[in-house]
Parts: sequence; C-alpha cells; structure tokens
Amino acid sequence: MTISRLDLKVFKPELLGSSNEAGGQRTKNAVQSGLLNELFSAISDIDHAQSSIDIVKAFPALDTPDTSTLIDAHVFISEPPIDPLVNVFMIESAALDDESRMTDMKEIIESSVTAGELIREGGPGFLVNQNSFSSDYLQSSYRFNDRDYWKTTYLQVGQVICITVEYPGIENVAWPRKTHFCKVTRTSIVPGAVGTVVFEPPIPFATPEPGLQINGQSKCTRLRLSNTASPLKFHGVTKLTAAASGVSLAVGATQLSLLPAITTLAPKPGNTITGGSDNGDATVSQVIRKVISQPSAQGTYSYTFTTADLLIDTDVVTAVSTDPYGVFGGSSALVQSITVGTGNVTVTLRPDVRFAYNPTVSLYYVSAYKYSIYSSASAFPANKQLTVGSIKARAVFADSNYVPQDVFENVNSGIGKLYDTTELLATIDYFTGVVTKQTVSRGDFTLTYSGLVESTAAAAAGDTTAKFALSVANPLLESFYVQVERISDHAIISASSDNQGVITGSGISGTIVDGLVELLFTNPVDLTTLRYDITDQLRQLPPAEIYGLNPLRIPNDGIVDMFRRWGTVALSHTQVQQVTGSVGTVFTIRENAQFVNITDANGASLWTTNNDHFTVNKVAGTVTINSDFTGFTAPFVLSDTIMELGLVSSFSGNSVVLAKPLAREYPVGTTLASVQILGDLQARVGSVRDMTAWANNWDLDGDPATGNVNAVDYPFEVKNTTAVNEDWVLIMTSASAFRCVGRRLGQIATGDTLNDFAPINPLTNSPYFIIRSGAWGGGWQQGEAIRFATFAASNPIMLLRNVQVGHSQITTDKAVLSFFGNES
Repeated sequence: MTISRLDLKVFKPELLGSSNEAGGQRTKNAVQSGLLNELFSAISDIDHAQSSIDIVKAFPALDTPDTSTLIDAHVFISEPPIDPLVNVFMIESAALDDESRMTDMKEIIESSVTAGELIREGGPGFLVNQNSFSSDYLQSSYRFNDRDYWKTTYLQVGQVICITVEYPGIENVAWPRKTHFCKVTRTSIVPGAVGTVVFEPPIPFATPEPGLQINGQSKCTRLRLSNTASPLKFHGVTKLTAAASGVSLAVGATQLSLLPAITTLAPKPGNTITGGSDNGDATVSQVIRKVISQPSAQGTYSYTFTTADLLIDTDVVTAVSTDPYGVFGGSSALVQSITVGTGNVTVTLRPDVRFAYNPTVSLYYVSAYKYSIYSSASAFPANKQLTVGSIKARAVFADSNYVPQDVFENVNSGIGKLYDTTELLATIDYFTGVVTKQTVSRGDFTLTYSGLVESTAAAAAGDTTAKFALSVANPLLESFYVQVERISDHAIISASSDNQGVITGSGISGTIVDGLVELLFTNPVDLTTLRYDITDQLRQLPPAEIYGLNPLRIPNDGIVDMFRRWGTVALSHTQVQQVTGSVGTVFTIRENAQFVNITDANGASLWTTNNDHFTVNKVAGTVTINSDFTGFTAPFVLSDTIMELGLVSSFSGNSVVLAKPLAREYPVGTTLASVQILGDLQARVGSVRDMTAWANNWDLDGDPATGNVNAVDYPFEVKNTTAVNEDWVLIMTSASAFRCVGRRLGQIATGDTLNDFAPINPLTNSPYFIIRSGAWGGGWQQGEAIRFATFAASNPIMLLRNVQVGHSQITTDKAVLSFFGNES
C-alpha cells in the first residue's frame, strides 16, 4: 500500500512522567501532530528556580495494517525551543529497548563512566559518610626476579575514582556488591611520605575490612580508577549564524549541556609565571618557555617554526615541547616527531589528529638568550642558578642488587628535593648546585644530574613580550589584572582586560585567546615580578540526589558533542504566511519545498490524502485552496519547509563542515540538527527454530526437536500496527499444548496446535502475532520448544529536556520532532 504522512506516527510509552516506572512498551496512544510537548510535563516555577531534567521515551513507527517498509527512517529535532534556558535533544544508545524504564534510561546515560583499572585490592574498610583515606592505599607491590617492588599511583585533584565491593559467588546480604564514584578534592601525597586523599561525595555505605572474608575471599574493598568511553550519540539542534550554500556552515554551537549547571566565581589573585616568591628573599624561577604559534589545517601534519634563539638540547634536558593547541585532547601524545634543524624546528603530528575550535599549533621552547645547560660533571658556573623543573637526575647504588633509578624533582619547594619512586634521596641548592644526599635504606649511591641554569639577576635587557597560559580553566576575562616591574626605573606598570580579552594599560597591551595570554611591553620588564589576578568561573553540576543522575558519571562535566564525524545532519528552514479559506485562491511558496502544510489556531493540520482543503504544486511553488476550511479554527497558517540531508566531515566550536556542498542556499536562522537513523521500519518475524528442551537460556539454542513446525507454507503473521520487538519461546506442555513466553514480557498466553494462536497485546488490543494451526506438524514431546523473534515497525528513542536556572518571559514554547523515511 502507499505510505502517507498519516502512517508515520510517534507513539507514547506505557507511562510518562519522572517515576522509576516511566517508559516501557509502545502503546497505541499517538502524539498528536504538532504537539510533541505532550511527552513532557509543563515547566514549573520550581523548574526555573532550581533547574530540571525530564527524560522521556517515544516510539516513531510506521502504522499500517500490513508489512510495508519505510526505508531508512530517521528523526531529528527540526525546531528547538525558543527559550534559551531550555534544551531538548535525543540520546541514542544500543542498550535502549522496548522494555526500558526510567531506571534503565538513567543507567544508559551514566554508562560513559565505569569502574576501571585496579589501584589496589584490600582497600580500607570505609565507614558510612567517610570521605578520605590514607595515601598508603595507593601503593601496591609486585614481585620480579625474586625481588619485591612497590608501585605508587598518583591521583590528581578533580580525578574520578571508584570504591567497589567485589567478591565471587552469591551476593552477601550484609556486604552487597556496590560501586561508589567520587572525585578527588585534595591530595597531600609526596613521594616517600604518607598523606591523605580527600574525596567527594562521601561514600554512602560501609565496605568490608581487608581481612574480612566473603565467600572465601578477603580484600573485597577495592580502589579503582575510572574509565571514560562513551557509547552514546547525542542528537541536538542549532541555528545557522550566516547564510550557507557550500560545505562550511557557521552555527551557534556544536556542543550541548546534558545537565543543568550553575556558575560560581572564584577569584585567584597574585598568580606568577616564574615561580618567584613575594617575601623579598632571593628566589629561583621555573622554566619560562617562549611560544611560537601558527594556524593549522585539517589534513596538515607537518609544521616548521623559525627559532633563532633555540637552546640546542644536547644533554637531554627538556628544552623543547609542543602543543597542538586547540586539538581535541591536546597533548604531546599527539606529536609523532620533533626534528631540530639549523634555526628551525619541525613538528610532525600523528595522522589521526583532529583539530578543535580556533586551531593553532604552538611550539614551546627554551630560549638560549635566557638559559644554558649545566651538567654536574662540570664546576657550577658563577652568577648562575638552577631553574626549578628542569633537573634530570640518575642515582646509581653502590649495592649492585639495586638497579639504577631515575630521580624526580619536587618543583614546589624552595629547596629542591630529589626522589625516586620509593623515597627522598637528596636535596639540591638551586643557587650553588650542591647536592646533599640523605641516608637511605639501600645504602650509599652516586647521583648525577643536568639542568637549565640562568642568571641570578634579571637580564639587563629585560623582556618586552610574555606569553603564558592562565592558571584557571574558565576565566572571567574582565577580571584579569596584571602588574610588573619596569627594568629602567623599577616602576610598577599595570593593565586589565575587557570581556573580549583585549588587554590595555600603562605600557602594556595584549590579548587573551582560549586561555592563552600574550603581552607586549613598551619598555623591558622583569618577568619574575609579574603578578596577575584572575577569576575562575566554576561550573557546578547538580548533586545526584536531585535528578537521579550522578554527574561524576557524565564525562566532560556534561558538555557533549551534538554532531560527530560521519554523522548525518538535516538542514531545514520554514517560512510561514497567513491564509484564508477562499476556494481557488493561489498562494506562492518556495519551489521544491520538502514539506508543505496548513494548520489552524489549534495546530490541527488541514492536509488530507485527497487534497480536500489544498493542493500543492512543489515544482511551480504554489498552493491552491480547495475549501472554506469549515470545521477548523482561524487564523490559518501556510508553512513551507526547504530541507536536505548532509554528511559531517568535521566540526569545531562554531563551525560544521559537510562532505559535499549544499544543493541550495539556506538563510540565517536555518536549523541544523543531528539525525538519528532508525533504519528500515517493517514488522517481520525472524528465523523459526525448534529444540529438544528449554533451559531458560535466551542466548543459546539446543538440539532440534522431534516435532516440526512449517513456517514456510504457513509463515507466522505480523502487522506494522501490532508487532513488537521481542524474543519468543513456545514451550510444549503436552503433545499439543504449549505456553508462550517473551524474553522481556514474560508469559503472555497459552495455546495449542489445533487452533490458530493469536495472543493479544493488552496495550493495543490486537495480536502480537498469529500462528495458523496448519503450521503445526506432529511428534511434539513435553518440554520441547520453538523459538523465534518478532520485529516491530518502530524503534524506541530517548529524549531529554533540561531547564537551566533562570527566569524566562516565555509562557508558551515547544520543540518540533520531524520523522521521515522513503517508501520501498
């Protein structure tokens, strides 16, 4: 039969709302066209004051009384809410099925963060509401070549870890298996010393002590790192900020906020860029690296930088580093090679590097004008000091049973402290280069080192430029204020930034771009005296108890990509005009509009398959009125929508690049939406097979039964209007009787081989499927079974609406979900 727009429907689930039982199977209750908000509850004053999250499930379906096929069915949000505080988008997951309830959907959303690598088994026995543990538990031992070694895991503030209760066998009632995700908020861990790790939120349950045995196993409390690998796809919608007709689209955003959040301000005054102190004492500085940047391009992996003052690194001291600035996951791990030439450095990135917004590639290097390289094999130079953070050392023990160790510098101490993975080995005076060895358990040792040295006084010439990264992740640009001492007369000069990152002041100018500060000084300055104030904007997510979603299990603070490379997008633009029910009147629309409709004041559509009220000529771009619109409520609105699909080749902060140019031009304000592809929608029956016994194992078939069923001449019957996605088993209770069990639905009916079997779906009052009596052969034995699956002409989708904190003047708002496909 011919498929019309009336056959494409979005059905509601068994239960709407926010309870744990919400969701479930598809019903025959369709969402009225133009009333997607039927799925969501109204936004209340509390929602605006506190923020809110609503998760709903729906079933786009081909609703025909046969098995017609809708090819490559797809859905997208063609119009976002007008209210900027409201976001509506779809979350795609293979784990979402017809039976999924609210608890399942929340677990799907949290599935991106899971318990990961084991730090240590035999963790402490935690008490209820405990929020700290000794750093001793970050150490674990292993044995190699008949010797014991210790490994220490170092945690960072903000890192998510897991506390789990794990053991084999049947779950213990007193100590159920649980996992607690928490974020490290403080860590006083120093190599060779004992500290404390503080985390939040506190653990809400107790865990067993290391010596307590459960099912024969001790050390059941375990500390684990967390894994972040999202299996989800997010489908959002944005607007074009400029007209588009080619492959490059300027858009409002390419990311969306999964969770509502509030922003708090945290002032951070007195920051330095050299590690100096404020007490007037002689100070040592950390390495100041110069930065050269150049624009990058997708598909370009080799970049050459001219560096007349590059310090040639012959003693394996860190003199050169790189940052593919603006690259996703920007890190030296993305660098394939660095080649130092004469007066230049060539950086080659890995071929899989994908650039983010405002992409540049930057070279950070140590200037030969300021530094030189010193090795402890030489006499310490006069009027020089070591530079914090540059020391590379090696300890060789007199006892050959101990292998040589790399030595690490503690860069946060005025007196340098040198550690290996086990203990403090020595201290170092940055001004004299003198090493004072400590007494250690492994006996005497020889320590050699190399590092950068610089003048003990500010360079006479001073510096006329500075480039450094801000010490906060989300700076409030207008809060930036900088002071520095001028070389010539020791006067303090200052400057501040506006909200666009433009820095102006007395003798200072510059910019702040993506957290990187570039300063230009009219006269040379002493950078060791530079101090700046900045305010961090902290994004705070709602606690898990408010919405039942744990923010620690949402990666990237809930900021997710709404597009993806190789993802399909839909551009659509709708224009409207008011019309009247005057027979014969012709209205002009855009040629070859994809979708044309007339709706009344209540949103009811006047479109019919017989063109009772209007006729559309898409090629000519006209709509002819055929009736006086009796039975509908004025005013009437004629809308025409131009639309096309595209493939994303790349995207960044405010740009999406398509694989092919657009077929026509789209104006500013056109919606660009990520498309969720549902696939071909058609009710059908999977392979029918029999087995000698049913052991309640849905993942494994058994040996063939003695009886037989003829599903070729008497195929099992389904319809698009009634079939569901389910695995079925018919279990013989005698030679002719059986019971029917669904994997998710449980037992739904009993039947026999003598009559047609048509079990009724109570949600639709129609059969799930029909098995004709002629399909049954003889020879069936009690306990034998028949298995098959049915597939619905629908797939479930999950929509999420969040409301950010704030007050809105918009009293009526909606989002539009578009559902398309092609006839077979």
